[in-house]
Amino acid sequence: MRSYLHIKGKNLWRACACLILGIVLACCGEEITGVDQPATATVGATVPITVHINIPTAGNGGPDNLIFGFLVPKGWKAAQNTKVTYNSPALGGGTMTLLTDATLPKNGGGLTWPAYMKKTFGIGGNLIDDMEWVAYQSDKAYSHNGNTFSGDILINIKVGADNNNMLVKLGYVITDSGNGFTSDGNGTYYSKVITPCFEVTGGAGDIVDFCNPQLTIVDPPKSLDNDFVTLTFDGTVANTQLGKETEVYLCATAYTSDGKTITVCEQTDKTRMVQTSATSKRYQVTIWPKSFFNTTDAQTITKMEYFITDKAGTTKVGYGNTPAPFVYTFKCG
Repeated sequence: MRSYLHIKGKNLWRACACLILGIVLACCGEEITGVDQPATATVGATVPITVHINIPTAGNGGPDNLIFGFLVPKGWKAAQNTKVTYNSPALGGGTMTLLTDATLPKNGGGLTWPAYMKKTFGIGGNLIDDMEWVAYQSDKAYSHNGNTFSGDILINIKVGADNNNMLVKLGYVITDSGNGFTSDGNGTYYSKVITPCFEVTGGAGDIVDFCNPQLTIVDPPKSLDNDFVTLTFDGTVANTQLGKETEVYLCATAYTSDGKTITVCEQTDKTRMVQTSATSKRYQVTIWPKSFFNTTDAQTITKMEYFITDKAGTTKVGYGNTPAPFVYTFKCG
């Protein structure tokens, strides 16, 4: 059986049949046959998405409920901002209920459904681990009686609750409550699709690119100025002016809530970024922003702009390998 991805929106992916998708096909189990998803949306918009499914059944098992997982950025707060329903000639229409931690998957080894999904499918090829699987269950069950039926899972999600512009790969998975992410002689009882990069625009926050390798990454991606953060500079992503350097340093400016700017741009152990291995060309430094910038208790750092420099401090690499600084906004959630 073959699956195709159908994506509709402001900008169509016309060559969708040629896209390489992370799809696991069901043989005699649940199968995602396509996804209708816009290419772009604006922050705060409610986006309709349709997941087309086909369920060939075998044996006399069940009845089981349909399980649906949706991979989204944590900042979208999908559990609060998503409505999921389904429609099938065999089952009729119904709702998909958000699964709580009290409902554990049969073959999940004691994990919750979202944790089981993340363990099995990871973050779907996204490069920043700020994603979550949100799990739902159908309000009606079906039997494995040898019949095949099709249907649609209908999603309405308000995107961009964190007000960030972004590029992200959304993911979809289905299985049933009796089998989970397992296979046997009858087939594979789950199906997964990871879509191409979905773009969110119109936000006031930072651009968060989950899809493309970045010269720098800040971990965690969301923090306050009183949290420890680790900055990583990846010299393998692009040829930069620092390509031949063996020592690189952080040069940063903090913007505070009382309108002050504080710059730390020295080439000392305080700012030195340590290579993760002798030949990795990946350099890291961990800072405590309040201490690093020596702010007062009354000052809150709202934003940090920074460059990566050489030992002399004369060569600077910024966002996208340009003279523009990298930007990190301090915020929680």
